[in-house]
Amino acid sequence: ARRTRAIAKGATVAVGSETAISWHDSIAPAFRDGYVRSRGFRDRLRAWGNLIERYARPGDQVLDAGCGAGTLSFEAARIAAHVDGIDGAERMIDLARSGAIERGITNVTFEVALFETLSDRAGQYDLALCSSVLEYLPDLATEIARLAALLRPGGRLIMSLPNGRSHYRRFEALAWRLTGRPRYYRHVRHVPASTEVREILRGLGLNVLETVYYADPPLPRFVNRLAGGPRYRKTMFAMVAARD
Repeated sequence: ARRTRAIAKGATVAVGSETAISWHDSIAPAFRDGYVRSRGFRDRLRAWGNLIERYARPGDQVLDAGCGAGTLSFEAARIAAHVDGIDGAERMIDLARSGAIERGITNVTFEVALFETLSDRAGQYDLALCSSVLEYLPDLATEIARLAALLRPGGRLIMSLPNGRSHYRRFEALAWRLTGRPRYYRHVRHVPASTEVREILRGLGLNVLETVYYADPPLPRFVNRLAGGPRYRKTMFAMVAARD
């Protein structure tokens, strides 16, 4: 059965020399500042902050896979014993390290690294975070399995993806095919429904604990209300799963 819905054939092939990593590297300061300036990013931070509050525990060893400028790593570091953040974009890691120093957070470590390096860390973490990264990677099921392998018995995984059932996401995919906008869609490979991700997790032997839909489209609120419930209105979903 088909597990993910590709945006468009060839949509993620690099344009010129640009890749998903180099693009995120180029927008690093704006991405970091989005958590203050953007309504959608603020909604993301609220949703993730609540999830981390519920599922992180004192003493946890945490991995933030695709940590960006470290915003969610800092949230986890308030509770956990230690957080390792990795990202392929060097400028993001520079901002994360600077942010930790500015905040006086000492229980975080950031390094430039790709998902391929995670195979050496199997069974090392109590909690793994992965926010808005998996949609850019080649094979969704393979990368989720890579994250699941990091978990100790009882470990939790929190990950998010663009919501394939969102009416606005479907509009974005059409707009990309017609106009080449929004620009980031050239790098997106997966916009799955939450049910498809749940199937992958169950196939890996993980228990799905919770699914949260968040982030309204950047439209007037009365327009968003016409789209229906969160499953069809919100542009993102986060899913929590645990290893027995």
